[in-house]
Formats: sequence, C-alpha cells, structure tokens
Amino acid sequence: MLAFGGKAFCTVTTENYVVQITGGSILITLKDTNHVVLHRKGYHYLYTGDVSPDETKLCVLENGKHFYIITLSDFLPVQRITLPRSYEAIDVYPTYSADGTALYVPVQKYADGDYRYQLCEYETESYSLVKMEPMRKSDVDHW
Repeated sequence: MLAFGGKAFCTVTTENYVVQITGGSILITLKDTNHVVLHRKGYHYLYTGDVSPDETKLCVLENGKHFYIITLSDFLPVQRITLPRSYEAIDVYPTYSADGTALYVPVQKYADGDYRYQLCEYETESYSLVKMEPMRKSDVDHW
C-alpha cells in the first residue's frame, strides 16, 4: 500500500497507532491489530510528523510552506496551516510539547546571502502562531 516500494519517510509509533508518512500519502494503522484506519493520498512533500501526547491530533509537515493537523478520533483534517511569510520548513520535524499545549516547527528563509533560522511556536487550540525565536544552524540540525 505504501509508495516507493513500501517505504515510509517517517514512521511515528504511539500506544495506539502507527503513522507512516510517504511523501504523497499518510497511512495510519491501529498498533494492536494492524487494521488500516486511514490511507489518504494526494499530498505533496509530506515527510515528517508528530502525534500529540494525548494521541488526539496528528501534525504532518510538508517540505515547504504548510503543515496539516488531522484529528485522530475521526481522521478528518482539521486545518492546513501556512508557515510565516517567506519562511519554509525543509527536512525538519514538527514537535509537540510534553503537555501538548504547543507545537514547535523550525523554519528557515534565505535573505542577504544567508539562511536565517527561526523556531515557531503554535498554540494547539487553534494552531495560531504564538512566537518565533532565532535558532542557530547547529540547533536546526537536531530537529
């Protein structure tokens, strides 16, 4: 069922789910039974993701300018969020805070002959941007 010879670019395993992100699709199976509960195609450049600590939301990050939030109770996309203007997320992971109240997304933009890196913090009620803080390139490599 998976693209690219059955390989996922990112697999997130939780207590209840196994989420596989293949670039163009998302496959979610129940961990205990391996029953497919969602196989959604039609995405572009989805390579990473994270599940909220309470396992109610899935964030999948596009290599580019957007991320998507999917509710794990009904598997519907809740929102498509656009990153701040002129920034993009390339080869990084979104990460929920331990208490699930924040989502962190490292972003970059090219300006004046160099890359500038920022860490975006989104609150998880409406996924509104709360703040952006500068990051060093060495910090970005750990995301």
